[in-house]
Amino acid sequence: MNHALNLLGNMLFGLIGLVIAGIVMVEGFMAAMLDTIGIHGQVQRAVLTLVLVALIIAAFRVFGRAFGLLAAVFLTLLLLQALFGDPADGDRIRARHHAEASSAAWRI
Repeated sequence: MNHALNLLGNMLFGLIGLVIAGIVMVEGFMAAMLDTIGIHGQVQRAVLTLVLVALIIAAFRVFGRAFGLLAAVFLTLLLLQALFGDPADGDRIRARHHAEASSAAWRI
């Protein structure tokens, strides 16, 4: 169960990283292109802001279902682990302490 949660979490973060890398690449290309045609300063910043907003909207339109699906599966697995999985380290610590106490009793 932990492996599946880790896999889905990494896929979700990988997809987000891929989207951010694509946005940064396009923004860098646009900034260089605007510099070569002579648009600088505040006008360039305004144009790049509009391009950035358009890229973010396009990314959510293209990958929106994938984000939603990965998040839904991740949260479902997290719920299943909380309901049916092993409890956190509490029982393991108590079991180890009980085993140490019983072995100490045998040594006496």
